[in-house]
Amino acid sequence: MAASFTKYIFLGFFFFGPLFFTTYILAAVPIHERYLRGVAAPEARRMLIATAESFLGTPYRLGGLDRRGLDCSGLVYVSFREGLNISIPRTSGSLHSWAARINSAERQPGDLLFFVTAGSRVSHVAIYVGGGRFIHSASEGPRTGVILSGLDESYWRRTYLSSGRALPWEAEAAETVTSNPTGGTPRPGGNSPSPGGSIPEVNVSREPVWADPGFFVGFAAAWTWGGIFEGASSPFRGISTIASAGYKWSSFRAGLELRPEWDNALGVFRLPITLSAGTDNFQVFGGPAYTFGDPSLSLGNRDRHYSGGNSWLWEVGASAALSPVNVGRGAISLYAELALQPYSRGNGESFDFRHDFTANLRASTGIRYLWRLR
Repeated sequence: MAASFTKYIFLGFFFFGPLFFTTYILAAVPIHERYLRGVAAPEARRMLIATAESFLGTPYRLGGLDRRGLDCSGLVYVSFREGLNISIPRTSGSLHSWAARINSAERQPGDLLFFVTAGSRVSHVAIYVGGGRFIHSASEGPRTGVILSGLDESYWRRTYLSSGRALPWEAEAAETVTSNPTGGTPRPGGNSPSPGGSIPEVNVSREPVWADPGFFVGFAAAWTWGGIFEGASSPFRGISTIASAGYKWSSFRAGLELRPEWDNALGVFRLPITLSAGTDNFQVFGGPAYTFGDPSLSLGNRDRHYSGGNSWLWEVGASAALSPVNVGRGAISLYAELALQPYSRGNGESFDFRHDFTANLRASTGIRYLWRLR
């Protein structure tokens, strides 16, 4: 029993582990190498700062992503999207994990600043514009909304945590990337500010497809793993698939899903119909599920029977996924999923945690593709 348990722990770590740790590994890779293609550092940084400065005076609004209101990470997100046509993580914490770490002495205009203003985790983010100044959307204090502040101010000096780099930095950028807090940002190749002037376009890749909201359809297929405990002798428990349709914002989405599942351990076919909601990296789902067949676990010398076959029950669960990668007109990602489908013990069966746990919990890993409808 101990050897069997160890085997499943190892298999679970081998297949599920990458889904939870790859994000942190990728955070150590220079971000700009993955997102920019043939873009000179001065132009990209000027465009970012110019876009952020164009929002000066916009009021603070939690969750805001337009000129009616912006929160701190919303300002950074919209500045990258509108200035560089790049979609980046949406929250302060995810931006902190995403950006490449740099020392404060290496900080340059266009880098990101992170602050701990409440609790013990990153809760505020800003764009550095040079000279100890940064642009951000403040929620509290004598001035709120999108403003310019300085690292010499006592509050920001006390709450400052670290700096991060999301755009390349070249030596010549030190001579050309500057910010004029009262009059805009210099044009490329010039020395005078241009508050409303145009800035040349740069060739950057769109990451991901959903820079703007839209409807989608999707498909997913996953390998379902055998029971952690007794009752499923093989690592292969079955197959889980998903056909979905819904609406997706930049990172949040909601949809309706049809989830055909073959459960080889119980010898049944399930057809859940669920509603799902969440982000690109985490989803919850739930809904009614019909079971075709009579569920039973083969224990070698006998079968352990469960009730609930050939009837409607329900299924609830959650999934975690790697950040999606663009493929064609959609995005593909790897995901892991845990789902609960409640089967009751059959007549004459006493409670047995190991077998009942195996019968009622499904663990799957697979691949998912969402296709954007134009």
